[in-house]
Amino acid sequence: MATEIFRIEGLAELEAKLSELMALGRADQVARQTLVKAAKTAMEPVLADVQTNAPYDAEKPRDAKNPIHLRDTVKLDARIPNQSDRKSMMVNETDTAIAVVSVKKSAVSLAQELGTKKLQPQPFLRPALARHKDTVIAVFKEELRGYINQVAAKQARRKK
Repeated sequence: MATEIFRIEGLAELEAKLSELMALGRADQVARQTLVKAAKTAMEPVLADVQTNAPYDAEKPRDAKNPIHLRDTVKLDARIPNQSDRKSMMVNETDTAIAVVSVKKSAVSLAQELGTKKLQPQPFLRPALARHKDTVIAVFKEELRGYINQVAAKQARRKK
């Protein structure tokens, strides 16, 4: 499976302010109020794209045997990485927050995304991220700036 690494530059000022906020309060709480929220908002275009482009068989409507379609299981989650996340080769020890657009883990979803001997791949997760990576990065920067300023203002009010 191909891995793409994103490097975001020009965040030195935001990183310095974020480090300062984390030193003043609980680092995990500050991360949830800033990094996790910004990551989740930034990934919303990817979520919408996956929901739109996930394979859907219009000829097989929902019924008792097939109650949901793959696109019905698409979800977005952002969080501080847990122990299970850290076992993934996609999550580093230094990662403070992650955002994941996923579908229900099943043989069907894997076969659709990656293909099998008998089925051509119909990737919909990876291309969605590739199409929106520039937007994700731009939105992340702006949202992070806004959330950092909110948390800084809240901490400043508490000090008074």
